[in-house]
Amino acid sequence: MKKEKVLAVMLAAAMTMGLAACGSGKGTETTTAQTTAASTTAAAAQEEAAAETTAQAEPKEPDVIRILGVDRSGTDTDGRVVYLSDWVNGDSKIWQRLASDLLERGIVLDLDLIAEDQYETVVQTQIAAGLNCDMINLQGVDSKTRLNLVKQGILAPVNQIWENYSQESTKEFYTTGYGSVMLRDRMEDGNVYWLSPLTIGDFDGRVTGSVKGVMIRKDWLNKLNLPVPKTTNELYDALLAFQTNDVNGNGLADEVARAGLGSFNNGVAQFFGLGTDLVCFTDYDSGVLTSPWYMDGVKDYILFMKRLYEAGLLDLAESGNSAKVENRLALFTSWWSETWEEPTVLIPEGADPVVYVGISCDSETGVEPVIPIQDGIQKNSNYQIAVTTQANPEAVGRLLDYLTSEEYSTLTELGIEGYTYEVIDGEKRKILDSDISEVQIMSVLNALWTNNAILPRLEIADRKAGLEPLKENWPDKEEPVRELFENYDQYALTRLSVSDELAVATEDETQRSSDIRADLDTYYSELLTKLIMGQQSMDDWDSYIEDMKDLGLDELIEIYQARYDRTK
Repeated sequence: MKKEKVLAVMLAAAMTMGLAACGSGKGTETTTAQTTAASTTAAAAQEEAAAETTAQAEPKEPDVIRILGVDRSGTDTDGRVVYLSDWVNGDSKIWQRLASDLLERGIVLDLDLIAEDQYETVVQTQIAAGLNCDMINLQGVDSKTRLNLVKQGILAPVNQIWENYSQESTKEFYTTGYGSVMLRDRMEDGNVYWLSPLTIGDFDGRVTGSVKGVMIRKDWLNKLNLPVPKTTNELYDALLAFQTNDVNGNGLADEVARAGLGSFNNGVAQFFGLGTDLVCFTDYDSGVLTSPWYMDGVKDYILFMKRLYEAGLLDLAESGNSAKVENRLALFTSWWSETWEEPTVLIPEGADPVVYVGISCDSETGVEPVIPIQDGIQKNSNYQIAVTTQANPEAVGRLLDYLTSEEYSTLTELGIEGYTYEVIDGEKRKILDSDISEVQIMSVLNALWTNNAILPRLEIADRKAGLEPLKENWPDKEEPVRELFENYDQYALTRLSVSDELAVATEDETQRSSDIRADLDTYYSELLTKLIMGQQSMDDWDSYIEDMKDLGLDELIEIYQARYDRTK
Protein backbone atom coordinates (compact mmCIF):
# COMPACT_ATOMS: atom_id res chain seq x y z
CA MET A 1 0.00 0.00 0.00
CA LYS A 2 1.32 3.39 -0.95
CA LYS A 3 1.03 6.02 1.72
CA GLU A 4 2.76 9.35 2.03
CA LYS A 5 3.05 11.31 5.23
CA VAL A 6 4.23 14.78 4.29
CA LEU A 7 4.68 18.01 6.20
CA ALA A 8 2.97 19.88 3.43
CA VAL A 9 3.38 23.56 4.13
CA MET A 10 6.70 24.44 5.66
CA LEU A 11 7.96 27.57 7.38
CA ALA A 12 10.82 27.56 4.90
CA ALA A 13 8.43 28.26 2.05
CA ALA A 14 7.76 31.72 3.42
CA MET A 15 11.50 32.30 3.61
CA THR A 16 11.91 31.72 -0.15
CA MET A 17 13.52 28.33 0.36
CA GLY A 18 12.36 25.33 -1.66
CA LEU A 19 10.77 22.36 -0.01
CA ALA A 20 13.14 19.46 0.53
CA ALA A 21 12.75 16.97 -2.29
CA CYS A 22 11.61 13.46 -1.36
CA GLY A 23 10.91 10.38 -3.44
CA SER A 24 7.22 10.17 -4.31
CA GLY A 25 7.10 6.41 -3.79
CA LYS A 26 4.65 5.60 -6.58
CA GLY A 27 5.02 1.85 -5.93
CA THR A 28 2.97 -0.25 -3.53
CA GLU A 29 5.34 0.03 -0.56
CA THR A 30 4.64 2.19 2.50
CA THR A 31 6.80 5.32 2.68
CA THR A 32 7.15 8.26 5.06
CA ALA A 33 8.56 11.55 3.80
CA GLN A 34 9.19 14.23 6.40
CA THR A 35 10.85 17.44 5.28
CA THR A 36 12.95 17.70 8.42
CA ALA A 37 15.73 19.62 6.72
CA ALA A 38 13.37 22.43 5.85
CA SER A 39 12.01 22.43 9.39
CA THR A 40 15.50 22.64 10.84
CA THR A 41 16.41 25.50 8.50
CA ALA A 42 13.25 27.34 9.44
CA ALA A 43 13.93 26.88 13.16
CA ALA A 44 17.50 28.16 12.75
CA ALA A 45 16.27 31.21 10.90
CA GLN A 46 13.82 31.94 13.68
CA GLU A 47 16.55 31.67 16.34
CA GLU A 48 18.80 34.05 14.39
CA ALA A 49 16.01 36.59 14.05
CA ALA A 50 15.26 36.37 17.77
CA ALA A 51 18.92 36.93 18.61
CA GLU A 52 18.99 40.23 16.71
CA THR A 53 16.71 41.91 19.18
CA THR A 54 15.64 40.77 22.61
CA ALA A 55 12.88 43.35 22.59
CA GLN A 56 10.95 41.55 19.87
CA ALA A 57 8.40 39.06 21.15
CA GLU A 58 8.92 35.47 20.17
CA PRO A 59 6.72 34.60 17.15
CA LYS A 60 3.67 32.44 17.74
CA GLU A 61 4.03 28.92 16.46
CA PRO A 62 1.71 28.23 13.51
CA ASP A 63 -1.20 25.87 14.03
CA VAL A 64 -0.92 22.51 12.30
CA ILE A 65 -4.00 21.14 10.49
CA ARG A 66 -3.71 17.44 9.70
CA ILE A 67 -5.58 16.33 6.56
CA LEU A 68 -6.28 12.79 5.35
CA GLY A 69 -6.55 13.16 1.58
CA VAL A 70 -6.07 11.65 -1.86
CA ASP A 71 -2.81 11.77 -3.81
CA ARG A 72 -4.45 13.05 -6.98
CA SER A 73 -2.60 13.27 -10.28
CA GLY A 74 -2.61 15.49 -13.33
CA THR A 75 -1.31 14.93 -16.84
CA ASP A 76 0.49 17.77 -18.55
CA THR A 77 0.34 18.59 -22.25
CA ASP A 78 3.36 16.37 -22.92
CA GLY A 79 1.69 13.36 -21.31
CA ARG A 80 3.72 13.45 -18.10
CA VAL A 81 1.81 12.40 -14.97
CA VAL A 82 2.43 14.44 -11.82
CA TYR A 83 1.07 13.63 -8.37
CA LEU A 84 0.12 16.02 -5.59
CA SER A 85 2.88 14.46 -3.48
CA ASP A 86 5.35 15.48 -6.22
CA TRP A 87 4.24 19.08 -5.79
CA VAL A 88 4.41 18.89 -2.01
CA ASN A 89 7.85 17.26 -1.93
CA GLY A 90 9.29 19.07 -4.93
CA ASP A 91 9.93 22.64 -5.95
CA SER A 92 6.43 23.63 -7.04
CA LYS A 93 6.08 27.42 -7.04
CA ILE A 94 2.32 27.09 -6.87
CA TRP A 95 2.45 24.86 -3.81
CA GLN A 96 5.00 27.13 -2.18
CA ARG A 97 2.65 30.08 -2.76
CA LEU A 98 -0.10 28.17 -1.00
CA ALA A 99 2.34 27.44 1.82
CA SER A 100 3.23 31.11 2.11
CA ASP A 101 -0.40 32.24 2.00
CA LEU A 102 -1.37 29.87 4.78
CA LEU A 103 1.70 30.62 6.89
CA GLU A 104 0.74 34.31 6.84
CA ARG A 105 -2.47 33.14 8.51
CA GLY A 106 -0.58 31.05 11.04
CA ILE A 107 -1.43 27.70 9.45
CA VAL A 108 0.67 24.68 8.43
CA LEU A 109 -0.88 21.67 6.68
CA ASP A 110 0.25 18.17 7.63
CA LEU A 111 -0.86 15.83 4.84
CA ASP A 112 -1.50 12.10 4.89
CA LEU A 113 -1.82 11.40 1.15
CA ILE A 114 -3.18 8.04 0.00
CA ALA A 115 -3.00 6.66 -3.53
CA GLU A 116 -6.34 7.14 -5.29
CA ASP A 117 -6.93 3.44 -6.00
CA GLN A 118 -6.34 2.60 -2.33
CA TYR A 119 -8.05 5.53 -0.67
CA GLU A 120 -11.48 4.01 -0.11
CA THR A 121 -10.02 0.97 1.65
CA VAL A 122 -7.59 3.03 3.73
CA VAL A 123 -10.15 5.59 4.85
CA GLN A 124 -12.60 2.88 5.90
CA THR A 125 -9.83 1.17 7.87
CA GLN A 126 -8.84 4.40 9.58
CA ILE A 127 -12.44 5.20 10.46
CA ALA A 128 -12.80 1.76 12.04
CA ALA A 129 -9.54 2.20 13.99
CA GLY A 130 -10.35 5.77 15.06
CA LEU A 131 -9.51 8.83 13.01
CA ASN A 132 -6.40 10.79 13.91
CA CYS A 133 -6.74 13.87 11.71
CA ASP A 134 -8.30 17.32 11.73
CA MET A 135 -9.87 17.17 8.25
CA ILE A 136 -10.78 14.24 6.03
CA ASN A 137 -11.70 13.73 2.39
CA LEU A 138 -14.97 11.77 2.50
CA GLN A 139 -14.44 10.07 -0.85
CA GLY A 140 -15.73 6.51 -0.59
CA VAL A 141 -17.46 7.13 2.74
CA ASP A 142 -21.12 6.13 2.31
CA SER A 143 -24.10 7.99 3.75
CA LYS A 144 -24.65 5.53 6.60
CA THR A 145 -21.03 5.80 7.74
CA ARG A 146 -21.17 9.59 7.58
CA LEU A 147 -24.29 9.62 9.73
CA ASN A 148 -22.58 7.36 12.24
CA LEU A 149 -19.55 9.68 12.36
CA VAL A 150 -21.91 12.55 13.20
CA LYS A 151 -23.77 10.53 15.84
CA GLN A 152 -20.51 9.46 17.46
CA GLY A 153 -19.34 13.07 17.71
CA ILE A 154 -16.34 12.49 15.42
CA LEU A 155 -17.25 15.16 12.86
CA ALA A 156 -17.50 18.79 13.95
CA PRO A 157 -20.29 21.17 12.84
CA VAL A 158 -18.40 23.30 10.33
CA ASN A 159 -21.12 25.97 10.43
CA GLN A 160 -20.38 26.58 14.10
CA ILE A 161 -16.73 27.08 13.18
CA TRP A 162 -17.42 29.76 10.59
CA GLU A 163 -19.95 31.42 12.89
CA ASN A 164 -17.59 31.60 15.86
CA TYR A 165 -14.06 31.67 14.47
CA SER A 166 -14.13 33.16 10.95
CA GLN A 167 -14.22 36.71 9.63
CA GLU A 168 -17.53 38.42 8.97
CA SER A 169 -17.04 38.12 5.20
CA THR A 170 -16.65 34.35 5.56
CA LYS A 171 -19.85 34.11 7.62
CA GLU A 172 -21.69 36.05 4.93
CA PHE A 173 -20.23 33.81 2.21
CA TYR A 174 -21.67 30.70 3.87
CA THR A 175 -24.96 32.15 5.08
CA THR A 176 -26.15 34.55 2.36
CA GLY A 177 -23.52 34.35 -0.39
CA TYR A 178 -22.42 31.73 -2.88
CA GLY A 179 -21.46 29.32 -0.12
CA SER A 180 -25.00 29.27 1.28
CA VAL A 181 -25.64 26.24 -0.94
CA MET A 182 -23.66 24.33 1.72
CA LEU A 183 -26.71 24.75 3.95
CA ARG A 184 -28.47 22.17 1.76
CA ASP A 185 -26.28 19.66 3.56
CA ARG A 186 -27.71 20.47 6.98
CA MET A 187 -28.44 17.41 9.06
CA GLU A 188 -31.50 16.95 11.26
CA ASP A 189 -29.76 18.86 14.05
CA GLY A 190 -29.46 21.89 11.76
CA ASN A 191 -25.68 21.63 11.40
CA VAL A 192 -23.41 21.24 8.34
CA TYR A 193 -20.65 18.65 8.69
CA TRP A 194 -18.77 18.88 5.39
CA LEU A 195 -17.81 21.31 2.65
CA SER A 196 -18.13 20.75 -1.09
CA PRO A 197 -16.31 22.36 -4.03
CA LEU A 198 -18.18 25.25 -5.64
CA THR A 199 -18.33 26.47 -9.21
CA ILE A 200 -20.13 29.78 -9.70
CA GLY A 201 -21.06 30.69 -13.24
CA ASP A 202 -21.18 34.42 -13.93
CA PHE A 203 -22.42 36.10 -17.11
CA ASP A 204 -22.42 39.90 -16.91
CA GLY A 205 -23.03 39.81 -13.18
CA ARG A 206 -25.82 37.23 -13.35
CA VAL A 207 -25.38 33.72 -11.99
CA THR A 208 -25.84 31.23 -14.83
CA GLY A 209 -25.43 27.47 -15.10
CA SER A 210 -24.02 25.31 -17.86
CA VAL A 211 -26.40 23.72 -20.37
CA LYS A 212 -26.52 20.00 -21.08
CA GLY A 213 -28.99 19.12 -23.81
CA VAL A 214 -29.49 17.82 -27.32
CA MET A 215 -26.76 18.56 -29.88
CA ILE A 216 -27.08 17.91 -33.62
CA ARG A 217 -24.57 17.67 -36.48
CA LYS A 218 -24.57 21.22 -37.88
CA ASP A 219 -22.15 20.29 -40.67
CA TRP A 220 -24.64 17.69 -41.90
CA LEU A 221 -27.46 20.24 -41.82
CA ASN A 222 -25.26 22.60 -43.87
CA LYS A 223 -24.43 19.86 -46.35
CA LEU A 224 -28.15 19.29 -47.04
CA ASN A 225 -29.03 23.01 -46.83
CA LEU A 226 -31.33 22.33 -43.88
CA PRO A 227 -32.04 24.87 -41.13
CA VAL A 228 -31.41 24.11 -37.48
CA PRO A 229 -34.61 22.34 -36.29
CA LYS A 230 -36.92 24.47 -34.20
CA THR A 231 -39.70 21.90 -33.72
CA THR A 232 -39.76 18.16 -33.09
CA ASN A 233 -41.34 17.63 -36.52
CA GLU A 234 -38.45 19.50 -38.14
CA LEU A 235 -36.06 17.40 -36.06
CA TYR A 236 -37.65 14.19 -37.28
CA ASP A 237 -37.43 15.38 -40.89
CA ALA A 238 -33.76 16.32 -40.48
CA LEU A 239 -32.83 12.95 -38.97
CA LEU A 240 -34.70 11.15 -41.73
CA ALA A 241 -32.99 13.31 -44.36
CA PHE A 242 -29.57 12.39 -42.96
CA GLN A 243 -30.29 8.72 -43.66
CA THR A 244 -32.18 9.18 -46.93
CA ASN A 245 -29.37 11.27 -48.41
CA ASP A 246 -26.56 9.13 -46.97
CA VAL A 247 -25.07 12.29 -45.52
CA ASN A 248 -22.01 10.51 -44.13
CA GLY A 249 -21.31 9.05 -47.57
CA ASN A 250 -20.65 5.45 -46.56
CA GLY A 251 -23.41 3.94 -48.72
CA LEU A 252 -25.56 2.88 -45.74
CA ALA A 253 -28.64 4.34 -44.10
CA ASP A 254 -26.93 4.26 -40.70
CA GLU A 255 -27.02 7.85 -39.45
CA VAL A 256 -28.66 7.59 -36.01
CA ALA A 257 -29.61 9.66 -32.97
CA ARG A 258 -28.69 8.70 -29.43
CA ALA A 259 -31.50 9.30 -26.93
CA GLY A 260 -31.74 6.72 -24.15
CA LEU A 261 -35.01 4.82 -24.28
CA GLY A 262 -35.14 3.91 -20.59
CA SER A 263 -34.56 7.36 -19.10
CA PHE A 264 -36.03 10.85 -19.17
CA ASN A 265 -32.54 12.33 -18.96
CA ASN A 266 -31.87 12.31 -22.71
CA GLY A 267 -32.57 15.86 -23.85
CA VAL A 268 -35.44 14.87 -26.13
CA ALA A 269 -37.79 14.38 -23.16
CA GLN A 270 -37.17 18.01 -22.25
CA PHE A 271 -38.62 19.13 -25.61
CA PHE A 272 -41.90 17.92 -24.10
CA GLY A 273 -41.44 19.82 -20.84
CA LEU A 274 -40.34 16.81 -18.80
CA GLY A 275 -37.85 16.75 -15.94
CA THR A 276 -34.67 14.73 -16.17
CA ASP A 277 -35.22 12.16 -13.41
CA LEU A 278 -37.93 9.95 -11.96
CA VAL A 279 -38.57 12.71 -9.41
CA CYS A 280 -38.23 16.26 -10.72
CA PHE A 281 -39.41 19.82 -10.12
CA THR A 282 -42.58 21.00 -11.82
CA ASP A 283 -40.48 23.91 -13.10
CA TYR A 284 -37.12 25.47 -12.32
CA ASP A 285 -38.29 27.95 -9.69
CA SER A 286 -41.39 26.32 -8.17
CA GLY A 287 -39.81 24.21 -5.45
CA VAL A 288 -42.62 21.69 -6.01
CA LEU A 289 -41.60 18.14 -6.87
CA THR A 290 -43.43 15.69 -9.09
CA SER A 291 -42.54 12.98 -11.63
CA PRO A 292 -42.36 13.06 -15.44
CA TRP A 293 -45.00 10.33 -15.36
CA TYR A 294 -47.44 12.91 -13.97
CA MET A 295 -46.52 15.72 -16.38
CA ASP A 296 -48.62 16.78 -19.38
CA GLY A 297 -46.08 16.01 -22.10
CA VAL A 298 -45.17 12.45 -21.14
CA LYS A 299 -47.48 10.60 -23.55
CA ASP A 300 -46.58 12.82 -26.50
CA TYR A 301 -42.91 12.29 -25.70
CA ILE A 302 -43.29 8.51 -25.77
CA LEU A 303 -45.19 8.68 -29.07
CA PHE A 304 -42.47 10.84 -30.63
CA MET A 305 -39.74 8.48 -29.47
CA LYS A 306 -41.77 5.58 -30.85
CA ARG A 307 -41.93 7.39 -34.17
CA LEU A 308 -38.13 7.74 -34.22
CA TYR A 309 -37.71 4.10 -33.23
CA GLU A 310 -40.03 2.76 -35.89
CA ALA A 311 -38.24 4.82 -38.54
CA GLY A 312 -34.92 3.27 -37.54
CA LEU A 313 -33.48 6.63 -36.49
CA LEU A 314 -32.32 5.70 -32.98
CA ASP A 315 -28.97 4.29 -31.86
CA LEU A 316 -30.15 1.28 -29.88
CA ALA A 317 -26.68 0.62 -28.49
CA GLU A 318 -27.16 3.74 -26.32
CA SER A 319 -23.59 3.46 -25.05
CA GLY A 320 -20.04 3.37 -26.27
CA ASN A 321 -18.45 5.57 -28.88
CA SER A 322 -18.73 3.42 -32.00
CA ALA A 323 -21.53 5.37 -33.69
CA LYS A 324 -19.79 8.67 -33.02
CA VAL A 325 -16.29 7.58 -33.98
CA GLU A 326 -17.61 5.89 -37.14
CA ASN A 327 -19.24 9.14 -38.27
CA ARG A 328 -22.79 7.85 -37.81
CA LEU A 329 -24.02 9.78 -34.78
CA ALA A 330 -26.41 12.55 -35.83
CA LEU A 331 -27.60 13.65 -32.41
CA PHE A 332 -26.77 13.10 -28.76
CA THR A 333 -26.88 14.88 -25.40
CA SER A 334 -23.88 16.74 -24.01
CA TRP A 335 -22.70 20.13 -22.75
CA TRP A 336 -23.53 22.77 -25.35
CA SER A 337 -20.20 24.52 -25.02
CA GLU A 338 -18.00 21.40 -25.10
CA THR A 339 -15.58 20.82 -27.97
CA TRP A 340 -14.02 17.48 -27.06
CA GLU A 341 -16.39 15.24 -29.04
CA GLU A 342 -15.74 16.56 -32.56
CA PRO A 343 -12.04 15.56 -32.81
CA THR A 344 -12.92 11.92 -32.07
CA VAL A 345 -15.10 11.55 -35.18
CA LEU A 346 -13.41 9.91 -38.18
CA ILE A 347 -14.53 11.72 -41.34
CA PRO A 348 -13.61 11.23 -45.01
CA GLU A 349 -10.78 13.30 -46.40
CA GLY A 350 -12.05 16.64 -47.68
CA ALA A 351 -15.26 16.56 -45.64
CA ASP A 352 -16.30 19.67 -43.70
CA PRO A 353 -15.18 19.72 -40.04
CA VAL A 354 -17.57 18.06 -37.60
CA VAL A 355 -19.67 20.49 -35.54
CA TYR A 356 -22.30 19.56 -32.96
CA VAL A 357 -24.55 22.45 -31.86
CA GLY A 358 -27.12 22.72 -29.09
CA ILE A 359 -30.81 22.86 -30.00
CA SER A 360 -34.15 23.21 -28.24
CA CYS A 361 -37.27 22.13 -30.12
CA ASP A 362 -40.93 22.98 -29.62
CA SER A 363 -43.06 19.83 -29.47
CA GLU A 364 -46.04 21.68 -30.98
CA THR A 365 -48.29 20.06 -28.36
CA GLY A 366 -48.92 23.18 -26.30
CA VAL A 367 -46.35 22.11 -23.68
CA GLU A 368 -43.40 24.49 -23.37
CA PRO A 369 -39.99 22.86 -23.88
CA VAL A 370 -37.45 23.17 -21.09
CA ILE A 371 -33.66 23.38 -21.24
CA PRO A 372 -31.71 21.23 -18.74
CA ILE A 373 -29.26 23.41 -16.88
CA GLN A 374 -26.96 23.15 -13.89
CA ASP A 375 -27.55 25.34 -10.90
CA GLY A 376 -25.53 28.50 -11.50
CA ILE A 377 -23.95 27.87 -8.09
CA GLN A 378 -22.84 24.30 -8.57
CA LYS A 379 -22.05 22.22 -5.48
CA ASN A 380 -20.12 19.05 -6.23
CA SER A 381 -21.91 16.42 -4.15
CA ASN A 382 -19.43 13.69 -5.05
CA TYR A 383 -16.59 15.21 -3.05
CA GLN A 384 -16.62 16.69 0.42
CA ILE A 385 -14.10 17.62 3.10
CA ALA A 386 -15.13 17.23 6.74
CA VAL A 387 -13.66 18.63 9.94
CA THR A 388 -13.18 16.35 12.96
CA THR A 389 -13.68 17.28 16.60
CA GLN A 390 -9.92 16.83 17.10
CA ALA A 391 -9.28 20.01 15.09
CA ASN A 392 -8.48 23.40 16.55
CA PRO A 393 -11.63 25.31 15.52
CA GLU A 394 -9.88 28.67 15.62
CA ALA A 395 -7.26 27.45 13.12
CA VAL A 396 -9.92 25.93 10.88
CA GLY A 397 -11.83 29.23 11.05
CA ARG A 398 -8.79 31.03 9.65
CA LEU A 399 -8.44 28.36 6.96
CA LEU A 400 -12.06 28.99 5.93
CA ASP A 401 -11.24 32.71 5.62
CA TYR A 402 -8.61 31.77 3.05
CA LEU A 403 -10.73 29.18 1.23
CA THR A 404 -13.45 31.76 0.59
CA SER A 405 -11.07 34.45 -0.68
CA GLU A 406 -10.41 35.63 -4.23
CA GLU A 407 -6.73 35.01 -3.53
CA TYR A 408 -7.40 31.30 -3.04
CA SER A 409 -9.71 31.03 -6.04
CA THR A 410 -7.15 32.68 -8.33
CA LEU A 411 -4.31 30.47 -7.10
CA THR A 412 -6.26 27.23 -7.49
CA GLU A 413 -7.77 28.05 -10.87
CA LEU A 414 -5.00 30.06 -12.55
CA GLY A 415 -1.87 29.84 -10.44
CA ILE A 416 0.62 32.72 -10.28
CA GLU A 417 0.59 35.82 -12.48
CA GLY A 418 3.49 35.89 -14.92
CA TYR A 419 4.13 32.20 -14.33
CA THR A 420 0.95 30.27 -15.15
CA TYR A 421 -1.34 33.13 -16.20
CA GLU A 422 -1.15 36.65 -17.56
CA VAL A 423 -3.52 39.61 -17.61
CA ILE A 424 -4.51 40.79 -21.10
CA ASP A 425 -6.96 43.69 -21.52
CA GLY A 426 -8.02 43.27 -17.94
CA GLU A 427 -8.73 39.53 -18.33
CA LYS A 428 -6.76 36.73 -16.71
CA ARG A 429 -5.67 34.13 -19.27
CA LYS A 430 -3.71 30.94 -18.73
CA ILE A 431 -0.26 30.63 -20.27
CA LEU A 432 -0.39 27.65 -22.61
CA ASP A 433 3.01 27.60 -24.31
CA SER A 434 5.40 26.79 -21.47
CA ASP A 435 7.62 23.71 -21.34
CA ILE A 436 7.38 23.62 -17.53
CA SER A 437 5.21 20.68 -16.51
CA GLU A 438 3.66 22.58 -13.60
CA VAL A 439 2.56 25.39 -15.91
CA GLN A 440 1.21 22.90 -18.43
CA ILE A 441 -0.85 21.21 -15.76
CA MET A 442 -2.32 24.54 -14.67
CA SER A 443 -3.28 25.19 -18.29
CA VAL A 444 -5.52 22.11 -18.40
CA LEU A 445 -6.91 21.76 -14.88
CA ASN A 446 -7.15 23.43 -11.51
CA ALA A 447 -4.48 22.96 -8.84
CA LEU A 448 -3.91 19.39 -7.74
CA TRP A 449 -4.99 20.02 -4.15
CA THR A 450 -8.46 21.12 -5.31
CA ASN A 451 -8.73 18.27 -7.81
CA ASN A 452 -10.79 16.28 -5.28
CA ALA A 453 -7.75 15.88 -3.05
CA ILE A 454 -7.41 17.84 0.20
CA LEU A 455 -9.17 21.22 -0.06
CA PRO A 456 -12.51 22.24 -1.62
CA ARG A 457 -12.41 24.15 -4.88
CA LEU A 458 -13.81 27.66 -5.33
CA GLU A 459 -14.18 28.49 -9.02
CA ILE A 460 -15.69 31.70 -10.33
CA ALA A 461 -16.36 30.84 -13.97
CA ASP A 462 -16.70 33.85 -16.26
CA ARG A 463 -19.19 32.47 -18.77
CA LYS A 464 -18.89 35.46 -21.09
CA ALA A 465 -15.10 35.30 -21.28
CA GLY A 466 -15.34 31.55 -21.71
CA LEU A 467 -17.41 32.03 -24.85
CA GLU A 468 -14.81 34.16 -26.62
CA PRO A 469 -12.56 31.25 -27.72
CA LEU A 470 -15.72 29.41 -28.77
CA LYS A 471 -16.84 32.40 -30.83
CA GLU A 472 -13.47 32.56 -32.54
CA ASN A 473 -13.11 28.87 -33.32
CA TRP A 474 -16.64 27.40 -33.15
CA PRO A 475 -19.10 30.23 -33.98
CA ASP A 476 -21.99 27.86 -34.76
CA LYS A 477 -21.54 26.21 -31.37
CA GLU A 478 -21.17 29.50 -29.52
CA GLU A 479 -24.34 31.13 -30.89
CA PRO A 480 -27.03 29.10 -29.02
CA VAL A 481 -25.08 29.26 -25.75
CA ARG A 482 -24.71 33.04 -25.93
CA GLU A 483 -28.36 33.42 -26.93
CA LEU A 484 -29.39 31.46 -23.83
CA PHE A 485 -27.13 33.36 -21.44
CA GLU A 486 -28.13 36.78 -22.82
CA ASN A 487 -31.85 35.94 -22.57
CA TYR A 488 -31.75 33.66 -19.55
CA ASP A 489 -35.05 34.81 -18.08
CA GLN A 490 -36.96 34.20 -21.32
CA TYR A 491 -36.31 30.45 -21.37
CA ALA A 492 -38.10 27.71 -19.45
CA LEU A 493 -35.43 25.76 -17.58
CA THR A 494 -35.26 22.50 -15.69
CA ARG A 495 -32.72 21.38 -13.13
CA LEU A 496 -30.17 19.00 -14.54
CA SER A 497 -29.69 17.32 -11.17
CA VAL A 498 -32.42 17.25 -8.54
CA SER A 499 -30.26 15.59 -5.88
CA ASP A 500 -27.93 18.59 -5.71
CA GLU A 501 -30.85 20.74 -4.56
CA LEU A 502 -31.86 18.51 -1.64
CA ALA A 503 -30.85 18.48 2.01
CA VAL A 504 -28.99 15.45 3.31
CA ALA A 505 -31.33 12.50 3.74
CA THR A 506 -31.99 11.18 7.21
CA GLU A 507 -31.14 7.56 7.97
CA ASP A 508 -34.79 6.56 7.55
CA GLU A 509 -35.11 8.54 4.29
CA THR A 510 -31.93 6.97 2.94
CA GLN A 511 -33.12 3.47 3.68
CA ARG A 512 -36.67 4.01 2.43
CA SER A 513 -35.57 5.73 -0.80
CA SER A 514 -33.13 2.91 -1.48
CA ASP A 515 -35.81 0.30 -0.92
CA ILE A 516 -38.29 2.07 -3.19
CA ARG A 517 -35.89 2.78 -6.04
CA ALA A 518 -34.50 -0.76 -6.10
CA ASP A 519 -37.71 -1.96 -7.78
CA LEU A 520 -39.23 1.27 -9.06
CA ASP A 521 -36.23 2.32 -11.17
CA THR A 522 -36.16 -1.06 -12.88
CA TYR A 523 -39.90 -1.02 -13.49
CA TYR A 524 -40.12 2.47 -14.95
CA SER A 525 -37.01 2.10 -17.13
CA GLU A 526 -38.23 -1.18 -18.61
CA LEU A 527 -41.75 0.21 -19.05
CA LEU A 528 -40.50 3.32 -20.84
CA THR A 529 -38.36 1.22 -23.18
CA LYS A 530 -41.17 -1.22 -23.98
CA LEU A 531 -43.69 1.56 -24.63
CA ILE A 532 -41.29 3.22 -27.09
CA MET A 533 -40.55 -0.07 -28.81
CA GLY A 534 -44.26 -0.94 -28.99
CA GLN A 535 -43.90 -3.98 -26.76
CA GLN A 536 -46.50 -2.64 -24.34
CA SER A 537 -49.65 -0.71 -25.12
CA MET A 538 -50.42 2.89 -24.25
CA ASP A 539 -54.02 1.73 -23.67
CA ASP A 540 -53.01 0.31 -20.29
CA TRP A 541 -51.60 3.62 -19.08
CA ASP A 542 -53.68 3.86 -15.89
CA SER A 543 -52.57 0.43 -14.75
CA TYR A 544 -48.92 1.37 -15.26
CA ILE A 545 -49.35 4.46 -13.10
CA GLU A 546 -51.03 2.39 -10.38
CA ASP A 547 -48.18 -0.10 -10.50
CA MET A 548 -45.66 2.69 -9.92
CA LYS A 549 -47.72 4.10 -7.08
CA ASP A 550 -47.82 0.65 -5.48
CA LEU A 551 -44.02 0.52 -5.82
CA GLY A 552 -43.75 3.79 -3.88
CA LEU A 553 -43.58 6.60 -6.48
CA ASP A 554 -45.75 8.99 -4.46
CA GLU A 555 -43.87 8.21 -1.26
CA LEU A 556 -40.56 8.85 -3.01
CA ILE A 557 -41.81 12.24 -4.18
CA GLU A 558 -42.86 13.04 -0.59
CA ILE A 559 -39.40 12.12 0.72
CA TYR A 560 -37.69 14.30 -1.87
CA GLN A 561 -40.11 17.15 -1.17
CA ALA A 562 -39.40 16.97 2.56
CA ARG A 563 -35.64 17.08 1.89
CA TYR A 564 -36.05 20.08 -0.40
CA ASP A 565 -38.28 21.88 2.09
CA ARG A 566 -35.58 21.50 4.75
CA THR A 567 -33.19 23.50 2.56
CA LYS A 568 -35.54 26.46 2.91
